[in-house]
Amino acid sequence: MILCYHRINPWYKKDAITVSPTKFHKQINYLFSKNFKFLIMDKYIEDFFISNDKKVVISFDDGYADNLWFAFEILKEFGISPIIYLTVSYIGTNILFPRYKEILKDRFLNWKEVSEMVNNGVEFGSHTLTHPDLTKIDKKQAEKEIIESKKIIEDKIGKETKFFCYPYGNFNSEIIEIVQKAGYKGAVVNRKKNMEITKFTLPRIGIYSHNNNFIYRVKIWREYIKEKF
Repeated sequence: MILCYHRINPWYKKDAITVSPTKFHKQINYLFSKNFKFLIMDKYIEDFFISNDKKVVISFDDGYADNLWFAFEILKEFGISPIIYLTVSYIGTNILFPRYKEILKDRFLNWKEVSEMVNNGVEFGSHTLTHPDLTKIDKKQAEKEIIESKKIIEDKIGKETKFFCYPYGNFNSEIIEIVQKAGYKGAVVNRKKNMEITKFTLPRIGIYSHNNNFIYRVKIWREYIKEKF
């Protein structure tokens, strides 16, 4: 399974996409205790259609700086290499998503920080340039969001950008085709009902602040059963 997080910090207890470091540590430790195998995306895709092992990828959307400050430190403790999907035009800027107000707490990563994380085993994928709903913009703009974001990440980190994440989880056959032609190896989306699963619609499970231990475990084992059978 692929778990989808956004922010890890101790500041926003009522923000749905923020999980506290304490809770995040407990969640990762639980997976370890149940002998889940933590994989990078390449290996996960390689195994996805042929293996029923208990395997998991840890992913983050958007590219918040607290992924470095808090999540990265916890994951290093466990020897885990996550993937972070960057909203590329916001990296290294003071742009904030509308729900946040404090630049020091709520900013995105900068490219120096991204490079530091790359050197420590973190993988980066594209979450487009500006996080639009790709199904609601014209094809040329969608191509720019998908293709240019890939090229910028590659130029900045000196490595191939292999994976893509659809903003808001919205896609259609035309968007998938653009992603494929851009040269990505796969793409992820939070699981939808009756969704066809391919390398370009790999399901994820969103983990949120309001998910208590019981709900978290239900999500984990429900997804494991779906993948196994």
